[in-house]
Amino acid sequence: MKGETRNSYPFETKMSAVKAHVEDGMTSAEAMKAYGIKSKSAFFRWCATYRGEGEDSLKPRKRGRPPKKRQ
Repeated sequence: MKGETRNSYPFETKMSAVKAHVEDGMTSAEAMKAYGIKSKSAFFRWCATYRGEGEDSLKPRKRGRPPKKRQ
């Protein structure tokens, strides 16, 4: 695991790959190869959240602690 970097995929790539698999009937292996996705677990997680929560679930979210409110 040392020296490996985490891949980050843009929203459009995630959406295209998931729709190709879920809606267009492409196999998961074909969709992952076509869109250059290396992580099988991430791909299946995207598919599950897309089925349950829709397109907005794959959009990037802000991370970290929210800024303090000034008084």
